[in-house]
Amino acid sequence: MNKVSEKKVVRTVCTVLDVFACGLSVEVENGVITKISPAHMPDPADRGACRKGLAAAELIYHKDRLRYPLKRVGKRGEGKWERIAWDEAMDDIAGKFRQITQRYESRSIAWVIKGYPETLKAGGYLRLASLLKGSRVSLIGLGDSAAPCADIATLGCMFGDAHLSRVEDPKLTIVWGQNPDVTDWRRMRRIMESKKKGCKVVVIDPRRTNTVSRAADEYIPIRPGTDTALALAMINIILEQGLQNERFITENTIGPLLVRIDNGMLLREQDIKEDGSLQKFMVLDANTGEVQVADTPGVKPALTGSCFPEGIECRPAFQLLADMVKEYTPERVSGITEIPVDIIRNLAIEYAIKKPASIHRGWGLQRTFYGDLTCRALSTLASITGNLNLHIPTSFIEISSSFTNPAGRCTNIPVMSVFDQIASQKPFPIKALWFASNNFVSQSPNRKRIIEKLFPQLELIVVSDLFMTETARYADYVFPVSSSFECTDFHYGLLSWTNHMHLQQKVIEPLYETKPDFMIAAELAKKMDLGEYFNKSEEQYLDEILAAPHPLMEGISLERLKAGPVPERIIDKAQKLRTPTGRVEFYLERLKTAGQQLPCYIEPVESVRSKKAKEYPLSLLTSHPRYRVHTMMGNYPVLMKKDPEPMLQINPSDAKYRSVKDGDIVRIFNNLGQVKVKARLSVDIKPGVVNIDEGWWPEQYIEGHINELTHDMINQAQAMIFEPNAAYCDVLVEVEKI
Repeated sequence: MNKVSEKKVVRTVCTVLDVFACGLSVEVENGVITKISPAHMPDPADRGACRKGLAAAELIYHKDRLRYPLKRVGKRGEGKWERIAWDEAMDDIAGKFRQITQRYESRSIAWVIKGYPETLKAGGYLRLASLLKGSRVSLIGLGDSAAPCADIATLGCMFGDAHLSRVEDPKLTIVWGQNPDVTDWRRMRRIMESKKKGCKVVVIDPRRTNTVSRAADEYIPIRPGTDTALALAMINIILEQGLQNERFITENTIGPLLVRIDNGMLLREQDIKEDGSLQKFMVLDANTGEVQVADTPGVKPALTGSCFPEGIECRPAFQLLADMVKEYTPERVSGITEIPVDIIRNLAIEYAIKKPASIHRGWGLQRTFYGDLTCRALSTLASITGNLNLHIPTSFIEISSSFTNPAGRCTNIPVMSVFDQIASQKPFPIKALWFASNNFVSQSPNRKRIIEKLFPQLELIVVSDLFMTETARYADYVFPVSSSFECTDFHYGLLSWTNHMHLQQKVIEPLYETKPDFMIAAELAKKMDLGEYFNKSEEQYLDEILAAPHPLMEGISLERLKAGPVPERIIDKAQKLRTPTGRVEFYLERLKTAGQQLPCYIEPVESVRSKKAKEYPLSLLTSHPRYRVHTMMGNYPVLMKKDPEPMLQINPSDAKYRSVKDGDIVRIFNNLGQVKVKARLSVDIKPGVVNIDEGWWPEQYIEGHINELTHDMINQAQAMIFEPNAAYCDVLVEVEKI
């Protein structure tokens, strides 16, 4: 008798591109995934998925997928392993955790986790870290904290791109340091829709990208790392022409608030409200010439001028901005950016008068040493013209529940600080690292330092992942995790045009001996006598997380998510920004000591105009590719056929000077290391700039690795706001033919 085929279709979410969360419809036959396609979405414009997400079945059935736990038997990195039972491995690790805690302290055990905290995937490990009084290495990506630094300070939120980009029916769109045609299909779709309605699209980038070819009405090549100067020149021109939006500046920005010239602090009224919760900031009344409390009825705040309350010279923050940008003339900035004066001038005027205007900023802007200043400058440019959308949905990432911190928040270690902390053992030693779905070695700067100097100081390295990544090769224990198609969770978008919360439904049962990340954390918790904190089902804990006391979560439950995705919501249109003043703060008194109270321009830390450039005269970029997300999917056969090997993109003029021809093997090197790949000559990259797409696996290079070239210098000014970022696109190299 023939067996009846069992077929079903399951709606779930793509977690490959974790910040986008595209809805997926997965067809299953007899427990095997047969097809993945885009799922229905409330807005048809949000329905879709990229090739990476649609190829996700290759991840599940890949021949190299980890199938059972492994214990190292050779030297770290040697590749010698033995199979070990889950129970035995957990006993081993629990014992090592206790030893490390006794010899050092509980904080010496840290987790490096990929994923949002308020999910089972990452939240399970954080829950365990809380209970063990351990540490976590920040969840923000290595190169991704410059914009959060800027946005926290300027806009009061961690991810403020939407304030600049989510503009309905823009007349002008500037795509600045971003290539959405390759990296963000949903954003690109919106840009193309605007273009059809007559919106002019300008792309600013050192490379003539796919986005330029497909969408740009004007392409502006720029010297890498000089974007701040361009933004400040645009502000200068706008103010000279009187094109600023004074009403928006007065009502919504720090512009009218008075700053003390003697110490750079905002002028405050002597006393504070009785409950001590709100400080009173001061303005100069343009009608009376008197200093008054901001937002006092009948007061007309002045944006310019000066005053001397009690003999203290004060000026409005806007006046200080206007004074500073006078230094950034189009002529001077043309020399800095290598953009013609007339193009700078025309762009500034168009941005001010073609309203509304939007800016789509990319990772290319912030993966520089001073990327936070660039992002602050763009927000300032948007605010002085009124091209800033203050009423955007509240991000799901802002929710917080007791699930992740039942014993209080664990110690946070900024990811760029972990390098020096392991080396110095200060303020406390780090002796164990657990990497969860995080290929830290391949994706971190100064790779050699990690392998040769830092890992030898660790007593325990654990990796839980889908594949034997480079990081896993240096581990003591490697655990096979279930994919997002093999476990239940929820997932939400973060940086795309429209973000939703989705139910991540289990599509098939876990294969081999894999376990979901949450269950791995639960197994270890039992060995640490903490099983009572992990004794509920996945769905019960999801209900607990979704019950978080946050207005965004009202009406959202597991049952509601089973009916379809829930979009982000605008909680309160009248709500002020969560900055100390409740306004857009382009002036930051807390950065006065760093000389960065205004978003000034500082030459790139590895500048082609520095002494180092005499030996290493080329700026290196590491762009995002179409067919990978960092190192994820770097081993998918269907995608590798499209993009089989790393290449150096180099301008023909730079190649000719070095006798390099298309297809030649070249060595790219600096004082830190080297990498060897084939050269691809292209007029689509600016002379003086070279590019290698990031995310390749070590064995895919002819020799070396791109992150042997990147440095791990720390920007202390960023640490004063949030945490430092990695400057992957602020690197000098030289190229020679092999």
